[in-house]
Order: sequence, then structure tokens, then C-alpha cells
Amino acid sequence: MTQGVALNRQSPLNSMNPSARSGRIQAVGLTKIFAREDMNATLQALDNVNLAIEPGEFVSIVGTSGCGKSTLLRIVAGLEIPTRGEVLCDGKRVNGPDPQRGLVFQEHNLYPWLTVRGNIEFALKSAKKFKGSQAFVKKLLEVAGLTEFANSYPHQLSGGMRQRASLIRALAVAPDVLLLDEPLGALDSFTRMNLQDEIISLWKERGSTMILITHDVDEAIYLSQRILIMSPRPGRITSELQVPISYPRNRSSSDFVQLRNVILQRLNFARESSEEFNL
Repeated sequence: MTQGVALNRQSPLNSMNPSARSGRIQAVGLTKIFAREDMNATLQALDNVNLAIEPGEFVSIVGTSGCGKSTLLRIVAGLEIPTRGEVLCDGKRVNGPDPQRGLVFQEHNLYPWLTVRGNIEFALKSAKKFKGSQAFVKKLLEVAGLTEFANSYPHQLSGGMRQRASLIRALAVAPDVLLLDEPLGALDSFTRMNLQDEIISLWKERGSTMILITHDVDEAIYLSQRILIMSPRPGRITSELQVPISYPRNRSSSDFVQLRNVILQRLNFARESSEEFNL
């Protein structure tokens, strides 16, 4: 273990989000095998994945491309069915999508015929939470810096604005769990860093459990309380690290840089191990 960064098991989530009570995620023996009809073969994406994420916790999952990160997230969302094992949300088996597990993709999925406000209100109506929500919608728009663009349509917004709108629409229904599948991957560096700060603000505001899929190690360190490292396919969780750095985080601090080096070393080790055993 690299010295200097205290990679302890004590999570600060209780002090960060003391009111969070729902949104515990567990994966037990999770395995996913896809049929490849074009090759008359199968492809194993995940192999015996086990994890536990506490209510209100912010966890990032990192790994190389194709390691099964997005497959894992889609199973947690209820969009994919595991071959073996199960996912539990607050002790109940996940068998399909649920409004209490919101999902934000890399590309925004706003309804183009609705304004920013309309997209948020539609989400609230769909969840039957629209009554008396005008003040709440106004507050969300303020938090995301979109008050002036409340009546704009998606095609009238920048890429960063569209992603902010997607985030607050997902958060509007107050999901217990928010699943983020590389939501900032297509953005330029400046916009990406600004939106990382927005995500932290919205997380602190709403107290949802956050699970972020990313291939960006710095992003994982900057945002999350805990980082899970996956091996190349078939995906397994090979390491788990706490991020003992207080918010707001300095990307140039010695602790940040040292933790980045630890993660990169472990990612490289996972890659070399998979090549050694021809996985």
C-alpha cells in the first residue's frame, strides 16, 4: 500500500447525508453472459460481482473499456437481467426499472418537444409528484444555473446545459439511487469540470445514493467517497478504496495525486494479470 494517503474504511457518508435512509444497493454473485449469435458463441461480461453501497453514498466504478461497468449499472437499473446472482435495492430484488433508481446516460435524453421546465414537470407528473411542485422546480433550476433557460428547448442549449437539465430532471423525482453512466464523457474539459461541481452540489442537496461509471480516474477521485476498480472482461471488482479527502477537492494536492497513482497502478496490474491468464 502506498504510504501518505490514509485509505481507511471509515466512510464520511453519514455526516455528509445524515437524512438518507433509503437507497442501499447490494449485488450478490452477479454474473452476466451474453449470447453472440453472430459468432455462435457467448461473451461473459461480469463474473461473480459482489458489492454493497450504503444510502446516500457516492461511489464510482472505474475500469478499462469493455470491462462490464455499464453492464453492471444497467443491471442495477433493472434494464438487464443477470445470468446468475441478484441485485437488491433496500433488500428487495431488482426485477425491472423503477422511478426510485434514476439513470443518466452520456448523451442527454431530454424530450426535444418540451422546454427545460417542461422536461422536469413531465418527470414529476410521471412520478405523480407534480402537485405543489412549482417552488421545487424553481429551486432545482436555480441550483443547476438554468433559471434563465427554463423556457428554452434542448436544441437551444449548450451541451453542458443539456446535461445539467438531464441531471436535475432525474433528481426532480427524488430517486433513492441515481445511476450515472459516464454522463460527462462527451463534454470538453472546462464544461466537464464545472458539471462535476454541479453534481456534487446536487448530491449534497438531494442526498441520493450516487453510482458513477467512469473511465476518468481524476473524475472518480474528485466526486466520490469510495472507488471500486474492475478488472478487464469478465469484469470483477479487484480493489476498493476510500477517498479520505474533504470537499471541495484540490486536483493538484499531494493526497489527490498520490491516490491517482495508487488507482492507476492497480488498473495496470489488473490489465497485466488478465493478459497473463489470457482472460
